[in-house]
Amino acid sequence: MDDELLGWLYHRLLHDPSLNSTYDCTYGDGLIAFIYFFAVLNQASPRWACNRRHWPLWCRRLKLPSYSQLNKRLKTPSVQNAIRQLGIELRQQWPVGLDKAADGKPLIVGGFSHDPDARWGKVPDGWAKGYKLHVLADSSGAIEDFERTPLNAGEATVLRQILQRQKPGRLSGATLRADANYDSNPTYRTAAQAGARLVAPRRKPGTGLGHHPQHPDRRAAIAELEHSCDGLPAHKRHRNRIEQTLAHLTNLPFGLWALPNFVRRLPRVRLWVTAKIVLYHLQKLIVLPHAQAA
Repeated sequence: MDDELLGWLYHRLLHDPSLNSTYDCTYGDGLIAFIYFFAVLNQASPRWACNRRHWPLWCRRLKLPSYSQLNKRLKTPSVQNAIRQLGIELRQQWPVGLDKAADGKPLIVGGFSHDPDARWGKVPDGWAKGYKLHVLADSSGAIEDFERTPLNAGEATVLRQILQRQKPGRLSGATLRADANYDSNPTYRTAAQAGARLVAPRRKPGTGLGHHPQHPDRRAAIAELEHSCDGLPAHKRHRNRIEQTLAHLTNLPFGLWALPNFVRRLPRVRLWVTAKIVLYHLQKLIVLPHAQAA
């Protein structure tokens, strides 16, 4: 399967004239992106990918840049935009439904790491240092949008930023499922402005609402989850979909199961995670037709 992904990336990135013009530079943006994807696919560093001996035989005819050249080019907006646009292109090939879900995944680094961008934050089993991936996913398994932040960033705050940048009408009529970390009136308000209806349980179900005005969607969510027999079980079944999406993302051989020790500082984390999600969408688009045909 890795060979299939690499072959697809080879034809997509190295045969696009807009990505491989060498008028301004020796190595086109498509080649730089292809080398980086090869490193990410193998859970290896860009320095490792600059060694010709690590490549399959059919790729060894490529002219590879030095590590310093590759590292410098990976920081340019044109290369980063090429990787980002490829991700958008692949996401658009997935079906779009009206059931959405939001969640966060910690990306932990060592507690003794000197990475100045990593922060201490709350994780399920205590406290840790690192970053966090914030995901807006579709019921089909596609990751529609995402953000990468230090670990101490609030999930509800980041979700509001993600919702605010969605194109008008994209979330119209959608139901957005989330956990108790997203239960706040500002988040309900932002989701409604984006055209979606947020459903998130309260941290303390059954308690009063106080004297502050409550958003109508929050009141509707409380009635659905706390005063309906099948409201909470149905919510958990829908929430399982994003858990499955994150499980697939992290359990693939090349998946986002850890941050390697050479992925430090927020710009590198953002680029690494973006490439992982591109490969996740590509793998699903390649594997699913084979599975259906079988």
